[in-house]
Parts: sequence; structure tokens; C-alpha cells
Amino acid sequence: MIQNIKNNIKIIFNYLIQNPIRNLILFGILFRTFFFLIFYTSVSIYTDTEGYVELSQLISSFNLMGYHGLRTVGYPLVISLFNQNLYLVVLFQFILGIATSIIWYKTILNLKYSIKSSFIITLFLSSFLSVFFFETSILVEALVLFMVSIMFYLISNKILDNLNIKNLIGLSTFFAFLIMIKPFYAFLPFLILLFVFFKNPCWKTILSKNLIILILPLFAYYGWCYFNKINTGYFAPTSYYGLTNAQNCVYFAEKAPKEFDWISKPYVKYREQSIKENRDVAMTIWFTIGQGAFDKYNLTFEELSFELGKFAKATIIKNPVDYLKQVVCRSWYDFWRTTLILNEEKFNSKNAENICDAIWSFQHLYLRLFKLIFIGLIPYYLYLFYKNRKVTNEFMIIVIVFANSVLQALVTYGTNNRYSYPYEFIMVILVLLFLKNKIKLPKKLNTFLQ
Repeated sequence: MIQNIKNNIKIIFNYLIQNPIRNLILFGILFRTFFFLIFYTSVSIYTDTEGYVELSQLISSFNLMGYHGLRTVGYPLVISLFNQNLYLVVLFQFILGIATSIIWYKTILNLKYSIKSSFIITLFLSSFLSVFFFETSILVEALVLFMVSIMFYLISNKILDNLNIKNLIGLSTFFAFLIMIKPFYAFLPFLILLFVFFKNPCWKTILSKNLIILILPLFAYYGWCYFNKINTGYFAPTSYYGLTNAQNCVYFAEKAPKEFDWISKPYVKYREQSIKENRDVAMTIWFTIGQGAFDKYNLTFEELSFELGKFAKATIIKNPVDYLKQVVCRSWYDFWRTTLILNEEKFNSKNAENICDAIWSFQHLYLRLFKLIFIGLIPYYLYLFYKNRKVTNEFMIIVIVFANSVLQALVTYGTNNRYSYPYEFIMVILVLLFLKNKIKLPKKLNTFLQ
């Protein structure tokens, strides 16, 4: 009987991989429909959501003059296309998520996996609840994941070995839009250009048509900064810029220069209160502002953020050791944590919440294990590059993720694990690739990974 069951499973599976893309689409539809109708028939709204919706309304009215600059236009543009109907936005994100899974499948194929292994790994990645819940949230992560997935697909498809004018313009446009979704990713086109240089290390590689990669991203980034300068008086990608920098100083704010006592004293006061009340300490500066600590200075939000930026810069320069401790032990460490963002009160029932909690309790352990192994592989692949001077897919994956982890830690503290989410799929893929190519595994597992 057991043999019959195995044979039936094998027949079903062989049928599924005869048309893997169709069946991945079917799985994606069933997975999202099931969880949305049975467990979580809601759109998740967060503090960030209001800013995206507000800007989308201004885009729809074709009037951005006077905008306070809290957000960039990439994601609000998507919301405006659906006339601020957030359920349609979630439906769009579901479609985007299914498309993302197809990109994963093709990426894994490019990394020399079999159709069978690529199909199974993609199903595994697509089944994580974090994917579903980010898609039901009015946040940038679902769109960013789609864009980052395209980037790794293009890398796996050896686009850097075929940088004709068409591909260069395409990459430049791609990164410009990604930056308009999240300005933090402005470092990525420079990193791609660095990989191109490593592949052909001569100045002609850089001082050539390859510079096209940077043109539109730089225009997008600095163009939006200039737009904010016109509207707010401050040349910055968003009006949050100074405030997010100040978050990095939360644990040594009392060591700020005396001229910033007006900021540091209430900051320290509400930090201690946050610790006492078990609040999120990283968000103390928001708590401080919310309690009206700076109201007496009659500053606009943009003016206050600018002053907080000056405070952060001076405090970090004065306390480099404390800053590095903050970066490594808190911000960088938090990047590698897993995240499941949702509104608990919006579950269809308490049982639905309990079931999702039980599923995630296993899934997040798998993710943490893969991330831990991935961290261990960083020095290994960097050493291989140093030894062989060969730019492999694995090396590029390692460098992109590691650079992201370091840079996000340098610029902010708080919700750092959201920066990690768009890279979780590629971390899993790289770890499996390492096991496939470098480790002698049991025969059955090795056969699966081929």
C-alpha cells in the first residue's frame, strides 16, 4: 500500500512538472485565495500607509506643488492607478507575487537546477506566510520584492556579459524606478557597475557606454531631492531623512554636544520611558515628537527633521565607538531577523490567527537557519573571489545582500528586518546552491538538489 501511495505521488508530481509555470500560477492563485478568504480577508493599514495614500491622491490630482516630501512617488503611483482602492491594490500585489514566483523559478533554472528541483524550491519559497501578509499590506515590500527578484534574474541570465545599449538603457530605467520606490537602493547601480569592472578590470570598462547605467538613477535620485528642495527648502530624498538618522543615536543621545541639549534631553527622557514601558526603543524619537517635546520651538516637521539630522551627524562624529556598536550589535543584527507583519485584530477568527501562528513558528525557524548559514557563507565566497578573481553569480549575490545589510545598518535603526525581506528568497537559493555544489549529501537529497 505504501508503495502504491509513493507511485501515485510520483505520477502526480511528474504531471505537475510537465507544465511547471502553469502549475506555479495555479498554486499561487489557490494559496492566496485560500488564506485571504479563510484566514485574513483584510487590507493591512500601517503608519506608513497614510503617507503613500496621501501622495497617490496628489498624483491623481496632477498637483504635487507644496508636497511635504515624506514619500517618493514609486509606490504611490501604483496606488493612484487603482484610484486609491486598496483592495484592488492588494489584488495587484497578489498578481505581482505570482509573477515573482515565476521569476524565482526561472532564476533557479539559470543557476543550473533541474526543472523538478526548481519547481519544488519555488513552491517552498512561495508558501511562506510572510509573502502573503506583505501582499495584503499597503507597504512597498511586495513591489520591492518583485523588482529585486527581476534584478537577480537578470544577473543569473548573464546580462552583465551582454551590455549593449538596449540592455544598458533597460538597466538604467529599472534602477531609476526602484530608487523612486525606495531611495535607499541608490547604491545598487553603482554596485552593478563595480561587478562589470571586476569582470573586465580596466578604466575603459567604467569610462565608456557602461556609465549609462548610472544616468537615469542619478537623475531620479537627485531630481527628487531637488523637487523636495523646491517644496520644503531641504535637498533630501525624503523629509524623514534627518529623523531616521537620529534613530541611530537612541542609545547614546545623552552624549550629544551641548548645543543639542534641547534634542538630547527629551530624547533620553522618553528613551528611558520607552524601556520602562516595554515600547520599541528604536522608535523613541517618534514617541518624543508625539509627546510634544519640541512643540514649543514652532518648527515644521521638515525643519525639525533637518535639525535632528544635524544632531545625529554631530553626535555620531563625537561618539564613533558608540555608533559602531549600535550599527553592528543592533541595526545590522536586526537585519538578519525574520519578520511577519500583520494586524492581529483583522484575522477572520481566533482559530485562524492560531493556525497562522503555528505555521509561522516553523517557517521562521527555517528562514533563520538559512540566514545563519548564509552569513557563514559570506567570508567563504569573498575568499573565493579574492583567490580566483572570478565574478560568479554566488559572489554577486553575497556582495549585494551583504552591502545592503551594512548600508541599512549605517543609515537607520528600527524595522531593519524589513530591509532583509526582499532578499530572503535569494538567501535560501544560494544556501541550497552551496549544498548542491560543495557538500557531499545523502544520495536522495543530492538527487533532489540537482
